[in-house]
Amino acid sequence: MAIMNEDRTLRETAGGTVKTTVEKGTRVDVLDDKSGLPWTMIRIKGSGQEGWVTDDAINKASDELGSLSREEVAWECVDLAGVFDINAFYLMAVAQLRSNVSGRTNEDGTIFGPIGFSQAEWALNAVQPEWKIAFSQEDITQWRAQILVFAGMASTRQRALAETLSRQPSMAELLFAQVLGTDAATRAIMTPGTDLNKILSEARQAAEAEKIDPANLEGRDKPLLATDGRTSLGLVAAQVQAALEASRGHVRQEVEKRIARAVEGFGPALPVAGINFNSPKIPASRRSIASLIAESFATAGFGAIQQIAAIANAIAESGLNPAAENLNGERSFGLFQLNQNGGVGTGFPEAELKDPKRNIAIMLGEIAKPYQTAHRKRFMATTSLLEAVEIFVHHFEKPSDKSGETTKRFKIAQTLVA
Repeated sequence: MAIMNEDRTLRETAGGTVKTTVEKGTRVDVLDDKSGLPWTMIRIKGSGQEGWVTDDAINKASDELGSLSREEVAWECVDLAGVFDINAFYLMAVAQLRSNVSGRTNEDGTIFGPIGFSQAEWALNAVQPEWKIAFSQEDITQWRAQILVFAGMASTRQRALAETLSRQPSMAELLFAQVLGTDAATRAIMTPGTDLNKILSEARQAAEAEKIDPANLEGRDKPLLATDGRTSLGLVAAQVQAALEASRGHVRQEVEKRIARAVEGFGPALPVAGINFNSPKIPASRRSIASLIAESFATAGFGAIQQIAAIANAIAESGLNPAAENLNGERSFGLFQLNQNGGVGTGFPEAELKDPKRNIAIMLGEIAKPYQTAHRKRFMATTSLLEAVEIFVHHFEKPSDKSGETTKRFKIAQTLVA
């Protein structure tokens, strides 16, 4: 047993065609780490999918990665709370309750990631047309995809439960409904003396329509269910409260950071009449490249604020040098430093990534992907330069130090405002 230390693309053969992405924290079996170095053949625990990844991304001495970055997960929860109109503390608390905010897969390969999805539950919820969410079955190992899918599920369930209860549910009631389905949970809440067997029978009968995996009632969620509705809801409430106590500090810190930025003048609308191509951050020899980025993003429907955010990111990544490359632990090329090793540059040859028009087009293609829909909508709609830069950094460019790079790139962006 081994575990992925970093996100990597899974390929058909050593260095061959890309199949999918294997995310950090995925448990794997090593099948061949000798014949194809620097590539190693693996089998993903649970799904059984096989392929090749770069050897440096695998920890062969352990199958335990530990917790994900709580700061990153909290940031994602706060970000998605605004998109889905759901409580960020709730999202983080469920990740705490189900996995201790971990990206791990359980021992028998049946429960995955921070939200603890089973394969069947993921299959029922990975595509949500209402939210324009569309993930494949293999994406179950991607923690950001899990948080996004669960946020959509939670928002939909909250609205349904509020309608049946004629009031907004508590966090415990919402999780109860996500475990049992709306109708079974409503019965247990409204008639708390209802026997657990009756509640579970109703939940199982409606499982497909409610998009729940009935196997979870005997597995992952069994510790939350006992005797009758009152007892079960009490167990859920106690578990949610404990998870909130353990995780709320990280969410609060992320909220306070955003408030602090707004107070400093980074937040609300920044008037942008145009782009200052004479900014000292744009070398005279690179002005045509900056203009090309602006024109490409404008053609894709993005306004001046979004164009500035894109240019600022390209300045930070490459200095607007189309031939820039970084081979230090990665293979990143071109204006946006698109990484061939598991990043946005995966599957594209070096020469194509160094073509400025293609590099920009590939980045725009990433922004246009279905899983980016919520972030893309926020990016297009915002009138805050800071928010535009922040979204670009956290969701499109994705450097390792997202908070630090957001601050750095916002300062660049300010010089680009005409």
